[in-house]
Amino acid sequence: MGDNLVYAVRSSQGFYLKRGLGTDAVTVFEQNNSSKEVACNVFAYSNNGQLFAYCDNQVTRVFEIATNKEVLCLELKRTRKILFSPKDNFLLTFEPWAIYGAKTSENQKPEPNVRVYSLADGKHVSTFSAPKESSWEPQFSDDETLAARMVGSEIFFYTNMSFERYDHKLVEKGATSFALSPGSAPNHVAVYVPAVSSNPARVRVHKVSASFPVVANRTFYKSDKAVVTWNQRGNALLILASVDVDKTNQSYYGEQSLFLINIQSGDSVIVPLEKQGPIYAAKWNPNGREFAVCYGYMPAKVTFYNPKGVPIFDLLEGPRNDVFYNAFGNIVLICGFGNISKGKMEFWDVENKKEIISIEVPNTTLFDWAPDGQHFVTCTTAPRLRIDNCYRFWHYTGRMLAETHFDSPKEELWEVRWRPMMGYNKFAIKELTKTDKMAAGLPIKKKDASHPLNNVPAGAVRQAGAYIPPHLRKPLGGGGSAGPPTAAPVAPTNGNQNQRPPQRFNGNGNGNGNAPQPFRPQQSEQDRKLFQLKKKVEEIKVLKQKVANGDHLQPNQLDKIKREEEYIADIAKLSI
Repeated sequence: MGDNLVYAVRSSQGFYLKRGLGTDAVTVFEQNNSSKEVACNVFAYSNNGQLFAYCDNQVTRVFEIATNKEVLCLELKRTRKILFSPKDNFLLTFEPWAIYGAKTSENQKPEPNVRVYSLADGKHVSTFSAPKESSWEPQFSDDETLAARMVGSEIFFYTNMSFERYDHKLVEKGATSFALSPGSAPNHVAVYVPAVSSNPARVRVHKVSASFPVVANRTFYKSDKAVVTWNQRGNALLILASVDVDKTNQSYYGEQSLFLINIQSGDSVIVPLEKQGPIYAAKWNPNGREFAVCYGYMPAKVTFYNPKGVPIFDLLEGPRNDVFYNAFGNIVLICGFGNISKGKMEFWDVENKKEIISIEVPNTTLFDWAPDGQHFVTCTTAPRLRIDNCYRFWHYTGRMLAETHFDSPKEELWEVRWRPMMGYNKFAIKELTKTDKMAAGLPIKKKDASHPLNNVPAGAVRQAGAYIPPHLRKPLGGGGSAGPPTAAPVAPTNGNQNQRPPQRFNGNGNGNGNAPQPFRPQQSEQDRKLFQLKKKVEEIKVLKQKVANGDHLQPNQLDKIKREEEYIADIAKLSI
């Protein structure tokens, strides 16, 4: 399983490429060196996965992965970013825009820091300056006939990778960013202008041509930056606008708002969000026909929308802050990484709107789907976390396939990336059996190797039911010898929530005169959420009575009353 998948690992000890996910993985390329002077700072795959480029503080090199044949070797030791053009005909390198060596005059400016090379013959094609690392990358059309980059508030368009002379120029006063649409011609470009004084912020979409006609426009307030994301078809885009400071002091993350523009109709709408709070992620499905948004104060909510911005499905609240679709868009991961140390990961069948499995992988700082759409990697990397650095390979059913640990603090893991590979097709999502669910999750590590739970998947423990004290494991008839653990009783399902759970007696019956010792069965996640929702509804009834009595309520109590219908709707969903 996954024998043909190739991945690259970059660490403080060098970097390597391997094929296969198990213990029999084959090393494709390796460069071991713990010296900081020759550490690998950056690597990149070509879009078709045939080439691999890296810089080791000595040279910038490109080679074929299949044959290790060198394609390009440049005396560029300061390369910090590497970019392949969409059809892999050209290579672009970026180094910090600075003066190296002694300064010869006061008016001296740094040399151009972005270089373009042809991969067919290795020749240098063009050079230009990019002062900011955050915006150095030119944007290309899928067929490479068009390239665009921003200088100040002007966007220059080039053909044939010749950056010395532009063909067209678009000027938007005050513009700070732009996004060129993917897909076939005609292409469009979305330009963002932040709010200034009483003038609102705006995103204006132009058709790429000599006259740059406007095809759509959206204005909004409370925005000093925005992220524009096109769908893969290039006919719709999302605008995640944000301001760093929330003047109401309700959110540490500032304020965010989300807008949708449809290019074909020219319509723009505000994406409706059912819950207040920050927007953590807004991502398109690779099929371009839906998008998912993770938003709201913790516990956060996730909602799926169609291309018109109409909600089609949403999930219950939970500890999550990101969304990842696989390559085919038939599986989506809803997860909580970063400051949510629990690292809960929920895998959902997109078409059937059904959860596949959920696992917990704490301290995950990097996640990446494999090109086959079935496997993925989770990593704990430096400098975000300098202890317990490791990477793990998984299957979407939640089963861990392999893991590699690094000896902290001597060794640090920096990055793990899959090689892009063509030829994979969309697959049918399997229905998990009880055995599959028991094999899911991280193995439980016990210091005592003889411990019965040592190296057992977490799923097996979750499926085992509630813990039963030893004195309750003996048969009721009592002979003194302890029997096997008794299965946990099942919670009543006939709607009688007040029914008392079955009671258990100790093994010698009532001969010792002790009172019966009842115990509660382990609640499922759904039962716990249902209990919490019902508790909130009861609290709202009490708050309403206080309002009727003329009592003064706090703002958060008033907000709770406003959400009564939402809680009742969630109870109805969980009670089906």
